[in-house]
Amino acid sequence: MPRMPVDDTTAPAQQGADILLLSASNYPALPIYPYAFVQVSAVAARHGLTTARLDLLHTPKASWRTTLREALNRTNPRLIGIHLRQLDSIFIWNYADHDLPGAPPVRRNSYWPFHDTQQLISLLRELTECPIMVGGFGFTTRTPDLLDRLQPDFGVTGEADEVLERLDDVLAHRKVAQIANLAHRSGNGYTLNARVFLPPPDHTEYTDAVLRDLLDFYGPQRVTGPHADVHVPVEVQRGCPYRCYFCTEPMVKGRRHRVRNLDVVMADIAFLADRGVSRVWLVCSEINVGSNKLLFEMAARMRKLNHGRKKPVSWTSYLLPNPTLERSDIRTLLESHFEPSWNQFASYHDENLKRTRVPYRARHAVQAQVDWLEEDQAFRRANGLPVPPRRLDMFLGNTYATPETVSTTLRIVNELRLGERFDDSLITRATRVFDLGDGLIGDTSASAYSVGPEGLLDEVDLVHPTFSYPTALVEALGSARAVDEFFAYVEKTFLSRAYRARLDWPAFLTRHTDEERLSQWCESLRHTPAHAGEDAVSRTIRAALTADDGTTLLKQLRASPPPEEGAGPVARALVELLIGTEPDRIRDVFAAIGLPGYWDDRTAWTAYDVCATLAARFTTVEDVLDMARAAAGPGDPALPLLAVQYCLYDNNVLLRPDYSRLLFRV
Repeated sequence: MPRMPVDDTTAPAQQGADILLLSASNYPALPIYPYAFVQVSAVAARHGLTTARLDLLHTPKASWRTTLREALNRTNPRLIGIHLRQLDSIFIWNYADHDLPGAPPVRRNSYWPFHDTQQLISLLRELTECPIMVGGFGFTTRTPDLLDRLQPDFGVTGEADEVLERLDDVLAHRKVAQIANLAHRSGNGYTLNARVFLPPPDHTEYTDAVLRDLLDFYGPQRVTGPHADVHVPVEVQRGCPYRCYFCTEPMVKGRRHRVRNLDVVMADIAFLADRGVSRVWLVCSEINVGSNKLLFEMAARMRKLNHGRKKPVSWTSYLLPNPTLERSDIRTLLESHFEPSWNQFASYHDENLKRTRVPYRARHAVQAQVDWLEEDQAFRRANGLPVPPRRLDMFLGNTYATPETVSTTLRIVNELRLGERFDDSLITRATRVFDLGDGLIGDTSASAYSVGPEGLLDEVDLVHPTFSYPTALVEALGSARAVDEFFAYVEKTFLSRAYRARLDWPAFLTRHTDEERLSQWCESLRHTPAHAGEDAVSRTIRAALTADDGTTLLKQLRASPPPEEGAGPVARALVELLIGTEPDRIRDVFAAIGLPGYWDDRTAWTAYDVCATLAARFTTVEDVLDMARAAAGPGDPALPLLAVQYCLYDNNVLLRPDYSRLLFRV
């Protein structure tokens, strides 16, 4: 049974707690200790209230009753506060009716925080008469609907500061109409009081009790160990003036951005650092709203904090590509132990970016992508730090995406050869639809649909996961599922090295050769002089062919599965050596299909180059092979065709007119 710390700031733990904070809305695929627990506990303590905290993520539902009963008995709270951080994951792959190609490995239809919170409240009603209050980011996005469906005693829209300050009045239903951000029962419904957007707190938030709770949630090694991977949140700024079409942050936090007292921010960070925390996340919409002043100020303060510290603290935050940063600025940030933060640009197409209302354009996104990638890699190598796997994330499935959006973005990616710099890629292929006060976002009223635990709902219901695919892409490809398949192809072929990393060259060798012909080619290779500069794998193959005519080597490579992990590079190198025995025919064939010089300098060609060139000349892969066969001239065309098959396989060539129109505007 999970231990449930009680914040003893104002009262001994054994006396219970004024407020029992609960959450049943954590996302299992990315568990995050609720920062609301930290902030609400701190505000409560300032008003003489004690709190206890319990996140139910690690508690099986079958044990909820027992766990809650024990928690209620230990704390005997005056109020139960339920945190509803989000209504769903916002990702389409969690709620599709089939496994989406290219999607992360998540368990579909398993994350329903609204329903879990509903179940939690129902269970609490059986166990206690203690009043229940619901709040949180997700709750604030749909407060009236959620009050109606969850039926709590109270709700909080946004910050709970005044509610906690006047908790006695709230619980006594005394003069509640004047308490900002409070929702309370009125007749058969609820009254929502005036909404007030508050600045960040001017006091520290972390206590030893809260930190112990956080360590219990993650496990100490993930937070304070030598390979800690958890960023502990500390708020630095609140609110956002921008109007990105997909974002609810301004609705929940306000459109005025306000910076927290940085002395207080650093006091919280120092508190955490002194207790072994080595990574912090500065909570804000973006740390560089309007200028980089706050970013540079925090860098200077973090350098000062880390000076002489045996275990430096790394820090990160959301960071816009505009205002831009000079490369020298990036190096300064890295030297302050800033970690480049996740960012998902909508596209590299200015008209698309304008329509999504993001505060940057393609030149900003491209510059930030390249500069941070290169400077971080150089910094890590210079300091003997490992370079982690890189993933290129893009929101190419935004509502306003068009074929031109896709083709323009991919053309720029190819010009910069960005795809070769990333190990993987992830495209968000649908918008999570909200209502920010003036109807469904992004003109999605005709395309939006909602999903419940039992499947597709009859009408749009924003309390449930609600999505919209880009209409122009659906029209171009025929269906939402076709959009998923298309983006999965783009992710692994043009935006990353993912496809090439998974190539099975022994299988390719088996699929495109037979035993007799392969033996003949190997015999020819044995009598072909080695080229200057052949690598170690090629030399190993030649030695094997000399030892026993390659019998043992070929047997191993054609086994299923190959007995050795290194069989892939060996099989690939063998294919390349075999093809190299007929250089003139190979050159003629590639010239005929529009790829002159390809075989002699394959690294000069990206997958995009190959696919775009072939798409401009051919409708199908069979057409390519027919042309290659004709160009091979007299004699057996098998080896030239093997070379073309190698090219098609290595570059994941898929010739489809509907794809070509989106990828290359062919």
